[in-house]
Amino acid sequence: MNTPAQQAISDIKAKAEEAGFRMSDICRVADIDQSQVSRWANGVTEPLYSAVVRLEQAVDALVAARLKKLSEAQEKAPQA
Repeated sequence: MNTPAQQAISDIKAKAEEAGFRMSDICRVADIDQSQVSRWANGVTEPLYSAVVRLEQAVDALVAARLKKLSEAQEKAPQA
């Protein structure tokens, strides 16, 4: 049975993977050690709420940056 923290981390990982990112990317942006996130995901330790929020904010920031870059590239592309 997953704890709420494990479910949140699983959801964050799925969101990252859908956007083409790895958890290592998310951890780097959130400034959280990837091995610590692994311990949380496996239920070995329990994260602080603020750490889960930082992971969520990191994935959202990376996805937003990618969408902005794609939008800018689309605007610069010649119109057919």
